[in-house]
Amino acid sequence: MNSICDADRRAGISPPSRTCHLFAGISLRSWKETNAEPHATRSRKCMSHGPPLTVALCASLWFAVSPGMATGGQWNGYEQIDFNLGGRGALLVVPKKPAPGKSWIWRTEFFGVDPQADIALLGEGVYVAYIGVGGLHGAPVALDAMDQFYEHVTKTYGLNSKSVLEGFSRGGLYALNWAIRHPDRVAGLYLDAPVCDFKSWPGGGIGSQGRLVKMYGREWGEVLAAYKMTDEEARAWKGNPIDRSENLAPLVKAKIPIFCVCGDVQDWVVPIEGNTLVLEKRYKEQGGDITVIKKPGAGHRPHSLSDPTPIVNFVLKHTTGGKMAEGKWQAIKAEADKQAVGAQQTIDTIPLNSKPDRQTVLKSFAFSTQNAANYGARVHGFVYPPVTGDYVFAVAGDDVAKLFLSTDADPKNKALVATVAEWTEAADFNKYPSQKSKPVRLEQGKKYYLEAVHKQNTGGANLAVGWIAPGGSAATVIKGAYLSPFPNGVKGTIRYEIWLNQATWPERR
Repeated sequence: MNSICDADRRAGISPPSRTCHLFAGISLRSWKETNAEPHATRSRKCMSHGPPLTVALCASLWFAVSPGMATGGQWNGYEQIDFNLGGRGALLVVPKKPAPGKSWIWRTEFFGVDPQADIALLGEGVYVAYIGVGGLHGAPVALDAMDQFYEHVTKTYGLNSKSVLEGFSRGGLYALNWAIRHPDRVAGLYLDAPVCDFKSWPGGGIGSQGRLVKMYGREWGEVLAAYKMTDEEARAWKGNPIDRSENLAPLVKAKIPIFCVCGDVQDWVVPIEGNTLVLEKRYKEQGGDITVIKKPGAGHRPHSLSDPTPIVNFVLKHTTGGKMAEGKWQAIKAEADKQAVGAQQTIDTIPLNSKPDRQTVLKSFAFSTQNAANYGARVHGFVYPPVTGDYVFAVAGDDVAKLFLSTDADPKNKALVATVAEWTEAADFNKYPSQKSKPVRLEQGKKYYLEAVHKQNTGGANLAVGWIAPGGSAATVIKGAYLSPFPNGVKGTIRYEIWLNQATWPERR
């Protein structure tokens, strides 16, 4: 579940880069995130490692909805309204009993990533909103789209004129920049490991303990395009929220409270000393109200808090004026655990004998995407061993996955050889012993049917199949040169099929 799938883009259909949101929806489980790039690499659940889906597939997966026209769905047991504004996907999750005043929290990026607080807030009567503006990094064009969204949800659904903006990772730029533009429309800011200066991420620089922070070239290119700047202009620009104290002055003047959650010095992706700590210092110097919670030993991810009560109470304090009952989160979590089902049950419900909703081909036996929910996938075709010998096959996936190998080219002779019982990072073949097969003797010049089945519940998603060739020591993703799609096709790709909108399937938390 995973580069910020620039189909934040599932929701957006901003020009897609590598991967795309397949559709909205996330469960209580937190996104599995690695400590690589902020939401552009994934993890408990968010970023995308590995080969992307094709642009055509990304576009085809986005639901076709006329501007402003709403369609329905479910998200963690709550009604989800999906609609399209200016070519960008948007959604609103409706609480069962809306609080007086129709308070709402606005996720600016990565809807569904570590959604503990959002789920708890829905239980307190607070709406959860999102519009996809991925790849725009808080630039004016993104803020314009957010303006349109704000006007739509406040007028169409009667939401409160003030929202709490929730900025995860690069979403911090969106939240801060929009709040600076419209301080009168903001009740508070909840920022989580936020990017506050695009020169720090994705621009790169020096992080904690003098460690060099990687520059993310693709995302840096997006920044330059969105802000219409050259590299030199962007690095000299002083318009980021924390570049100068006066940039934050509108928020201080409006007395907007800020609540930050972040890892401590271990965040090598968005270093807090170049982002959160600068924000804290500049805000306090001007008399601003800011609280920073540092998670000891934590990195950039996972986001939120395992018990989101402090976050929830911050939002409620500045919206409904309420407070979450003591122990309520534990009750929510216990109920989610109670409803969890086994991995084998969920994966076996994929309707593989019916026509898939989408299909394409992959150039290697791997894919990843971000913010996808409730779908099943199958990748299958033929594998051609380059030499005769014993091969060990391996599977990685988020969520659960099964890998089948036939004794020949006939699918009828396939057998289960490896599984993922819960989830792994993209192409991580070493988390569970069950991920690897026993050695299998294969002959050069023959082809063998190979099939991986994957069930995605919520958040980012990934699937990869690798092998350890004779004489090798580590599993690597199988390249297209050794694959061909089922039932026929030339070498170089493998077939990828998806069954969408399986919201009624049992889910693991």
